[in-house]
Amino acid sequence: MMKLILKYRNKIVSLGLLPIIATLICLHFFQNTIVLGIGFAVCVGLLLYGIIRLKDLNFFLLLGSVGIGACFALRLFTGYEFVPLGSITPILELLLLIVAFIHITAPEVYKELQERLHLRNCFSFVLEAKTIVILSALHLTILLFVDHIDHLFSEDGSFFLMYGIPVIIYILCLVINVVGIHLALQENFRYSLVRIAVVHDGKIYLKQRNDCTGNDTEGTPVWDIAVESPFEGPLDKSNEYAARIAKKICTSKHISPRLILRYTTTPSDADTRQRVSLYILPLQDKDELRKATEGRFFSFDEINETAVRRYNPALLSELDALQMAAEMWQTFGSAD
Repeated sequence: MMKLILKYRNKIVSLGLLPIIATLICLHFFQNTIVLGIGFAVCVGLLLYGIIRLKDLNFFLLLGSVGIGACFALRLFTGYEFVPLGSITPILELLLLIVAFIHITAPEVYKELQERLHLRNCFSFVLEAKTIVILSALHLTILLFVDHIDHLFSEDGSFFLMYGIPVIIYILCLVINVVGIHLALQENFRYSLVRIAVVHDGKIYLKQRNDCTGNDTEGTPVWDIAVESPFEGPLDKSNEYAARIAKKICTSKHISPRLILRYTTTPSDADTRQRVSLYILPLQDKDELRKATEGRFFSFDEINETAVRRYNPALLSELDALQMAAEMWQTFGSAD
């Protein structure tokens, strides 16, 4: 079991959820400031360990660090001014909801942070974040109405409603993730990967990023196509997802990604197979590409001939299809 957990650590959010659940429970038995401080320290410690040793950024450890840390700072420096007595759990739940909501509405912030830290960008945790936002928002809304209705619940019922429901929400999120892992191990294609190659004048734009396969244990960047992003959902919806990404990297509104290939990775261990959707984004002018760091256009001959640079193995396996698509677009693209 431990071997399985380590192997699928990118998919298991329990590493980030457990400190949050433990903090929510311990708030009812121990002094609030101490519990928040310990919870914050544990989240930050595990987050830094994942970044430094595993080259991963677990979103829910980040969620716990920011949410619990903010609540800890409010209680430590303002006392009961912003966190009234008896409201510590709803306030913490609200702060965690806000961070999860930001991730849902602006996931590029999380991905950009991964890119800047040269970390693996394998899973987005959007499904679990949506679960937290929807259920926590519903719970906090109910609390607002119940607060204005006297004697609606017994004392035990009121206690459970305010303090027990948040714990159940995060336990449910953990269960959803565990079930998702089980389905992923059976079907292999719950998560897919969208890759978008920017091409212009028969050349391809490459940038440096970390290999998501885990082979690059030292975190040394490799050259790869412009966009690689995890997608959680039906494959027939990946076109819409790719189009949304293209709008963020391209200034022109008149071009869209073209799907050129769908394939399944075939590593030695079949349990780690992944479905990949490969797109090209053809530009009429280089200036249509938004400014990006550590990137430039390569000719396909340059990629094939050089042995000095390190390229993502996925890029090398896709190179023939990409070159054919780029050359066809260079020759016939104006007629599109």
